[in-house]
Amino acid sequence: MKALKITIGILFAAVIIALSMTLFVKNELADMLNPFIPHKDVFVKIDQVGKKLDQSTYEYSLEGINEDGKKIKITFTASKQLREGAYLKVDTKRTYVKSWEEVQPNDMPTVAQKKLK
Repeated sequence: MKALKITIGILFAAVIIALSMTLFVKNELADMLNPFIPHKDVFVKIDQVGKKLDQSTYEYSLEGINEDGKKIKITFTASKQLREGAYLKVDTKRTYVKSWEEVQPNDMPTVAQKKLK
C-alpha cells in the first residue's frame, strides 16, 4: 500500500513538472521533450547567407509563416550553405526544430505562398 502511494505521488509530481515546462520554460530542450507541445510546420524562404558556426554548420534565423498564416521567428542549423531563394518546410515544436526540407512554392499552403513571395 505504501509503495502504491509513493508511485502515485511520483507520477503526480512528473505531470506537474511536465505541465510547468509547457507554461514557463521556453527553450529548445524543454520543447523537444515536452509531449504537450504539438509539432507544427513553418514555411520559410532563404533570403540571407547562413552564419558559419564551424567548418560544416551554418545557422539561419528567419521569420516564417505557419499553416495558419501567423509569423514565427525560427532558428535552425544546416550542414551546408542553403540556396538563396529556396523555400523550406520546417518541422517545429515551438523553439525546437526537428527537421527541415526544401519544398516547391506550390507545395506550401496558399497563405504561406502569398506572405513569402
